[in-house]
Amino acid sequence: MAHAAVLLLLLPGLLLLLAAGQENAAPSSPSLVIAMLARNAAHSLPYSLGALERMNFPKERTSIWCVTDHNEDATLDVLQKWLESVRPLYNSVVWKAQERPRWYAEEIGPKQWPKERYEHLMKLRQEALNYARESKADYILYTDADNILTNDNTVQLLMAENKTLAAPMLDSQTGFSNFWCGITPQGFYRRTPDYYPTRNRQRTGCFPVPMVHSTFLLDLRKEESHKLAFYPPHPLYTWTLDDIIVFAYSCLASGVQAFVCNSQRYGYINVPAQPQQSLEDDKLNFVHLLLEAMVDGFPFISSQYIFPLQKHPDKMGFDEIFLINLLRRPEKRKRMLRSLYEQEISCNVLDAVDGGALNSSAIKRLGVNLLTGFYDPFSGRTLTKGEVGCFLSHYKIWKEIVDRQLDVTLVFEDDVRFESFFKRKMIRLLDDIRTAQLDWDLIYIGRKQVTADPERPVENVWNLLEANYSYWTLCYMISLQGAQKLLNADPLTKMLPVDEFLPIMADTHPNEEYKSHFGSRDLKVFSVHPLLVYPTHYTGEPSWLSDTETSTLWDDDNVRTDWSGSQKTLKDTRRNVPVGLRSTLRDEL
Repeated sequence: MAHAAVLLLLLPGLLLLLAAGQENAAPSSPSLVIAMLARNAAHSLPYSLGALERMNFPKERTSIWCVTDHNEDATLDVLQKWLESVRPLYNSVVWKAQERPRWYAEEIGPKQWPKERYEHLMKLRQEALNYARESKADYILYTDADNILTNDNTVQLLMAENKTLAAPMLDSQTGFSNFWCGITPQGFYRRTPDYYPTRNRQRTGCFPVPMVHSTFLLDLRKEESHKLAFYPPHPLYTWTLDDIIVFAYSCLASGVQAFVCNSQRYGYINVPAQPQQSLEDDKLNFVHLLLEAMVDGFPFISSQYIFPLQKHPDKMGFDEIFLINLLRRPEKRKRMLRSLYEQEISCNVLDAVDGGALNSSAIKRLGVNLLTGFYDPFSGRTLTKGEVGCFLSHYKIWKEIVDRQLDVTLVFEDDVRFESFFKRKMIRLLDDIRTAQLDWDLIYIGRKQVTADPERPVENVWNLLEANYSYWTLCYMISLQGAQKLLNADPLTKMLPVDEFLPIMADTHPNEEYKSHFGSRDLKVFSVHPLLVYPTHYTGEPSWLSDTETSTLWDDDNVRTDWSGSQKTLKDTRRNVPVGLRSTLRDEL
């Protein structure tokens, strides 16, 4: 009885302490529905679903809503396997799949959008919205199956903006993104001065825009969101039947302002395929997106439950493909090997000669001597040890070509950025050259044209020019006879940078004094146009690194060269813009 009396006396205080503890306890996370629609996306799903797995948002507060239909590929199987694997992790998983039909009645191809497809998609998005509302969810995140959220904090960052409708700006291979900055009175895209400064992050923040699509977060707690709808279109709607435009009109009619946020790197969006393109084209587009993300430093990571299909690399019809890489640059090797693998290209890695590890006496023992009177035309310095190592690396390849009697060889350095459909274009180039029986020694696949002189196109070979004075050796084709010509010049005894040596051998170099040291200058040099590769970084850009410029002089270990003002690796503003980045209205749409 005494103990009971004491407990009764203490009970009010205990209740007060408990109440205070509940008030101070951290509030639970809001509830979230992730809505994904997938069609013919088996190639991208391992990465988009892997990104959802890694989101730093409580899975017990997250529900997955997913639909797939009209598939020609393994999308249904991939989704089913993933959803079965993650079901125990999430609050709930709702999904439905339809195996037939595989096409819409009016489609001429899987990438065409007839009216029936737009209407079906709008109904599905509305179904997801209804589910979220009925579930009393606080938020719904819409995302497409080929949108890859590389930022694990995307959901929290968007929630922190406290907007009714906010989209994380997604990067792509072109000027395309998941927002518009302008709409005409008829509901079509309108180009505005704000688009590219936003898209290129020349201005950063969260900006009001008339349209967001593909991936965006909707705050269902906001009263103004209650009137939003994807289907049916608003009673006054007269614009074209398009799901993103219908939703933009609904936002306008409901007084909901959309925002696009670009202060962070959030992820990537694949450029939509054209109506006449195939599923294979769409897959190759996505591969290029994956490559671009690696250059940016945000590699796509696969799901732990489903995996990309195995690739089958080959040599594209070349006798050998070499990749030159310094052992002390493993990050470059890793990126290039994955980039080639993703494009199904096999290669032979050549450990580059590390000029920085050679002292002056070792260089001279190799028989290397500087070309008399050579000075860099921009910096005024002589050869660097990095340039010696670069030359010796390419020289090793030329020698191996001759030793192994390789008729056609492709050479990569490890700082290459690929244009889309690279492999397909290379195979066509090789076929065209053989069909035309072109007499050639070296073909630049990527280069910097030094002069503005016009270059003559080659007859019967698609997009090939006779090359004038050019820099860079980041990627080139070389024939057996071309390699033999370079070796016959005995270049180690009169060395200069390799990308000065090649124009001398082609007799396109403007310096007559340099050329006079080489007797036979009949190297037949061509270049693809448009170029198929570019450097990953240029002088002055973040992450720019040059092992040829940052070194010491070839014959003096005490003279450092850290030339951050390198002209050779400056971007060529005349014609060095990759074709994929020459944006059109279609890109932005």
